[in-house]
Amino acid sequence: MRPPSPPKNGFTNIDGTSADIILSAAFNPSGNRIALASADHKIRVYDAGPDNAWTSLDQWRGHDGEVLDVRWIGPTLGQAFGTIGGDNKFKLWREDPSQPLNGGRRFRCIFSQSPSNHLPYVSLDIKTVKADAWVVLMAHDACLSLLEPTESGSLTAWKETDSIYPFGQQPRSAEPRYGLSLHQAERPCYDAVIAGLDANALSLAVSATHIIKVMRALKPDESGYRFYEMLEIVTDASLINDLAWAPGCIRPYDYIAAACDDGSVHLFEITTPHEGNSESGGLPRSSGSEVARAGIQATMSKNTPSGIGAGLAGASRAAARDSSGSARIKHEWKALAKLQPDNSGPVWKVRWMHDGSTLVSTGDSGKVHLWRQNIKGDFVEFAETGPS
Repeated sequence: MRPPSPPKNGFTNIDGTSADIILSAAFNPSGNRIALASADHKIRVYDAGPDNAWTSLDQWRGHDGEVLDVRWIGPTLGQAFGTIGGDNKFKLWREDPSQPLNGGRRFRCIFSQSPSNHLPYVSLDIKTVKADAWVVLMAHDACLSLLEPTESGSLTAWKETDSIYPFGQQPRSAEPRYGLSLHQAERPCYDAVIAGLDANALSLAVSATHIIKVMRALKPDESGYRFYEMLEIVTDASLINDLAWAPGCIRPYDYIAAACDDGSVHLFEITTPHEGNSESGGLPRSSGSEVARAGIQATMSKNTPSGIGAGLAGASRAAARDSSGSARIKHEWKALAKLQPDNSGPVWKVRWMHDGSTLVSTGDSGKVHLWRQNIKGDFVEFAETGPS
């Protein structure tokens, strides 16, 4: 493949990247590599040289179906990333520097897994902290899974430590529009830790239709992390396409951004009031201040399902988990802003910059919008890029 043209006005066009639609793209943590997931079943990886000229490292048939999503693993575990495809598989790939460039073997599959329900994975996210990594996967029927390596520092063998239906089990006919976003900081925000949350807890936002749920994964024993639902946010959006949990743990609160089908970006602030100031005795507040529920929902009677939450909500594998300790931390939310990038269609993707201060959104317009807070604390658009 010929190298791309020299950058013009700070941007580079990478020509010939795909014979079909690019469904997902992800930069590695260093920002010098990008992986593309395509509808033609292929994965493509590009590297930025010292002169910022992006050149192809390799391309190969990664799945026997569309490659739906791609996420990199942190640099402490090598040049590796995960993908999900229409062939019902999640795969991990690691670079083998001994292989030649563009030979189709530069990245080797070191792990592959299919869901036990034989339905495709539709959403993926990965978190890395030093030598530890976690993978969260959402299947077509809204089954949420958490994977951990069997040995710290190794990516070749993984175990599933938890599997739940946060929105109830969905029928095959349901539209699989789910969002996943792990909090990428090493620790939860400090105010949540002060309120009693385990400093090693994993934080996850998951969405279906117009509902967002805030989950914490705690490790009650050596069997591994398990999900606990802390909060439910019922938005006024018609449909949520993507989620992004702002990184960083210095703030006394968390931000979650949602890309919506109505062309807007919703911002939410998540707080954890200290138990001494809680009127509910430190219990987490879902919709209706219910005790945090985790595991497969035994019943949806407390939160009447709507949209994708209807159907088989909580019909099987009912399990009630002990909601003591960190699982009883009170969580509250408020709508922070509703941003309107433009009027040209849905917003498909949202991402935060590494420091959590800048939000990036893009949609049908082909433009990239950058948002950050002004001196008054309001989120405003400070830059916009688009096709020339």
